[in-house]
Amino acid sequence: VSPMFNLVISNVPGPKETLHLNGAEMLATYPVSLVLHGYALNITVVSYKNSLEFGVIGCRDTLPHIQRFLVYLEESLVELEP
Repeated sequence: VSPMFNLVISNVPGPKETLHLNGAEMLATYPVSLVLHGYALNITVVSYKNSLEFGVIGCRDTLPHIQRFLVYLEESLVELEP
């Protein structure tokens, strides 16, 4: 049975303040997720301070050229900047 959808997008709000561990500042986050059977693409977005971090993972069989998607995503985000 095929799933009703093949794209999962998660937006996880993160802290607005700087985090530290043993006195060291956390500089960035790196969201990582899974592509389950029948899904083509998972996009996870995590905010940290004043930035958005994107994690993108896709099924190689369904999206053999996922790097193109990343280029298009970056171009679109640049268009949105003030």
